[in-house]
Amino acid sequence: MLAAVLGCARRAEKPSTVTILYAGDERVLGLPGDASAQFLVFLPLVARNARGEFEGRLARGWEHSADFHTWTIHLRSGVRWQDGIPVTASDIKFTLDFMSRPEVLRLAPGDVSVHVLDDTTCTVTSRGGTVGSPLDDWTVYYPRHLLERLDPKTWEDWAFWVQPVGNGPYRYVRRVPRTMIELEANPDYYRGPPRIGHVVLRFGSKLVTELLSGNADAMENVRQADLPKLAADPRFMAYHAFDLSFVRALVWNTRHPALRDPKVRRALTLAIDRRELDQALNLPLTTPIFDATGRAAGAASLRPERGAAIAR
Repeated sequence: MLAAVLGCARRAEKPSTVTILYAGDERVLGLPGDASAQFLVFLPLVARNARGEFEGRLARGWEHSADFHTWTIHLRSGVRWQDGIPVTASDIKFTLDFMSRPEVLRLAPGDVSVHVLDDTTCTVTSRGGTVGSPLDDWTVYYPRHLLERLDPKTWEDWAFWVQPVGNGPYRYVRRVPRTMIELEANPDYYRGPPRIGHVVLRFGSKLVTELLSGNADAMENVRQADLPKLAADPRFMAYHAFDLSFVRALVWNTRHPALRDPKVRRALTLAIDRRELDQALNLPLTTPIFDATGRAAGAASLRPERGAAIAR
């Protein structure tokens, strides 16, 4: 679960600079992973609107095969990397190929294949259930012309991740190692420059203290233990985002003699007050709770009456 806290009453007017606190790695803008900061600099193919529906970003349109394994992607023309080079379908292929390399393994090797038809059209075929392909709102794409000659064996240490050249709403300005990265609104962004002119990403360990002292506007990945004191402060609003591709679960070992009987597993499941656990962990009352059962990992179906596993 991801929790973000925003300082909403610090300024009455629209701020010209927003400071966001991040714990740990300063490669949040580019290193393939889970940081939402990547969307400040890079674009995905699609994004979800307020109704939860896909709308185009790099992609202006798409079609899929009858089995949903092959997608034809039509890219938006006129989108450029921040060094002036046009974004093309070769960048899509390069990124997905890069993520499938044995050194990187963000995608299973051989699970995704990309065929470039022309500069603005490609087909993406997924042979399995890998998250991030073939069409999603989380994978962002990187410039082939800047990265293809770099050594993939040292990819985690590329300077590109802390001094990125992107195609999104903000562009890199400067960096103080392990301390901060400054971004400015991209005047060439295809949707128009954002209204907030600058974003400063600050890194450190005492982030909650910084937020409470008024030295920052927002913080991502707040610990559950820190939420009560932040939520009680009228300057802040806490937002909880749930991603059901990541769950926490208690899975019964059905090979144990005492747990082979589904009635026993169900009794144990019903004996656990999961709402009370949510309250102890400072989770919101809207936290999804479900039961699942399956014969193998990855093959679970929703069967609450069996009580084979409890998940959050």
